[in-house]
Amino acid sequence: MEHRNIKTGRKINFRSKQEIIRLLKEFEIIRDTTSIASFCKSHDIPSGTFYTWQKHRREGKYATQGKFIELSAEEPIAAAPPLPKVFASLCVGNLIINLHQQVEADYIGSLLNKYKG
Repeated sequence: MEHRNIKTGRKINFRSKQEIIRLLKEFEIIRDTTSIASFCKSHDIPSGTFYTWQKHRREGKYATQGKFIELSAEEPIAAAPPLPKVFASLCVGNLIINLHQQVEADYIGSLLNKYKG
């Protein structure tokens, strides 16, 4: 907290955003047992300033975390059926062939010929 004297001779306390957020949170914890006036008096805060802080917090100026994103509930998407296990995988250059069952050599040859063509 920084103290400055202005021309009128009054002492003004300048508080950082983090300190304001901390004080607002502290008051939220004890609000059921403490009035705003007594809280402000014990922390040397003008009550008008405290009310302004609360207003700014409601408006999002002192947001402590990211803003909320509105979400809507929809029917869940059915999970895709699992892929069958890969029996063998062939890699030729940038081409990858996954075989899920045993096949004849001629079949593999025809796949490679299609890739060349």
